Amino acid sequence: MDIRFQHASGKGQSLPWTADCVLVFAFAEEAPASFAPSVWETAPWLEISPGLRDFHGKKEERSLLYGHPESPLSRVLLCGLGSREAFSMRSFRDTVARAVHYCRDKGFATIGLPVENLDRLPEAAGGRERLIRESVVAALLSLHRNDVWRSKRDEESPADPRWLAFLFTEPETPDEDHRAARQGEAEADGVLFARDLSNGPANCLTPAVLAEQAQTLAKECGFGCTVFDREQIETKGMGALFAVGRGSAQGPRFIVLEHCPKGKEQDKPLIVVGKGITFDTGGISLKPAAKMHEMKGDMGGAAAVLGFFRALSSFADADELPRVVGLIPAAENMPGGDATRPGDVVVTLSGKTVEILNTDAEGRLILCDALTYAQQEYTPAAVIDLATLTGACVVALGDYASGLFTEDKALRGAIMDCAEDAGDLVWPLPLWDDYDASLKSDVAYFSNMGPREGAAIIAALFLRRFIEKGTRWAHLDIAGPGYVVKSSPLLPVPGGTGVGVRLLCRLLRNGRIASV
Repeated sequence: MDIRFQHASGKGQSLPWTADCVLVFAFAEEAPASFAPSVWETAPWLEISPGLRDFHGKKEERSLLYGHPESPLSRVLLCGLGSREAFSMRSFRDTVARAVHYCRDKGFATIGLPVENLDRLPEAAGGRERLIRESVVAALLSLHRNDVWRSKRDEESPADPRWLAFLFTEPETPDEDHRAARQGEAEADGVLFARDLSNGPANCLTPAVLAEQAQTLAKECGFGCTVFDREQIETKGMGALFAVGRGSAQGPRFIVLEHCPKGKEQDKPLIVVGKGITFDTGGISLKPAAKMHEMKGDMGGAAAVLGFFRALSSFADADELPRVVGLIPAAENMPGGDATRPGDVVVTLSGKTVEILNTDAEGRLILCDALTYAQQEYTPAAVIDLATLTGACVVALGDYASGLFTEDKALRGAIMDCAEDAGDLVWPLPLWDDYDASLKSDVAYFSNMGPREGAAIIAALFLRRFIEKGTRWAHLDIAGPGYVVKSSPLLPVPGGTGVGVRLLCRLLRNGRIASV
């Protein structure tokens, strides 16, 4: 669906707006006409529409009003926001998404959204630019279909609307509004790219194919890209990544992406690391068969990194943004004759030895080598890793929020603020030293497992052991929201969500990395 703009012809002239359906958002028990007076002027039939009396603005309420078919605006969809006091950006996104999805189901090819309607929403919404951006994101995400792998599309499935137009009473689109809409398109594109990767069947999205996706993206968008294969990973000394991938016929890969604008070659980069387990059987410590098919989504962190770079490539001012490096350790965790066994000891890239007590605690192993690489090869402004790491984090926070682990208060605040702005919810969890002793090993420097109690914290403490003093680091455990099995307005098809893409976009665009 394209994003367009329609404007007034000039002072004193009628508004040449056209759309199959115009959306108007209104609060409970407040007159809808007050939210979009120009719509009422352009479509005077609204004043006598019987359906207007049936609309009360309750949350999730919709009322489709019909005018004369020859009218420029012959349909208006009233969308309830609930009480003004309870307004939130999260509920607004859901309302936009439901409305656009409803228009698709009705077969409307074109949709209009009056900007003056957005101007009349509370100041807490963040102003017109943010509302335009979030409207675009919500609209595009609501139309996602997971049909990449279908041999034939359902012919009865309604087509997507051709375009969504923002309706301006001004003769031109203000630069900041145009920029906000394009940012929304870029971020939504990145999220959808990440979703398709997470939903890819493991037989089609192997570590090698994931690396090919990164190389294609880099070539199309002008990023630097380096890929290490199985032999290079072993030669370089990434013993933990090699150990996880050695049981599979599909060899591991280590992917390095870099966005480095001209003149910023010496700048400290933001480094984002994404766990890329393209399928996780648990290895020798085999998982139960039930729901194992969902483990194709265990590369949600890698998908987020690639989706972030996809969005970054579409930003009009990408060359003015900071230097960014993306690292993706990718592997299949499979049982086999050459698979790593419980009790094996591996030497990581850092030189530290790890006793593998459970081969299903593999995510932290591939991440530790990536974190070491980040610090050996670069001087990072900050390192942020994203990983579908522990079921314990899902138990703690459910599937709405990611666990945030960092001892850097400024970095924690920046991530939480940007997560709230993006709708990628996070919640801080502790890195208490008392839990660290549970990683003790009798035969190696430490082990990769502790008890079930506090397992998400213990996993984060394992990663912390590979962070050098002075490195700014945050770990995001996205196991809950990374892959979900129920639909929502912004996720019409269950599966990979693309969580983390927008958070990283907001963090980069808001300049918070440079200021923390």
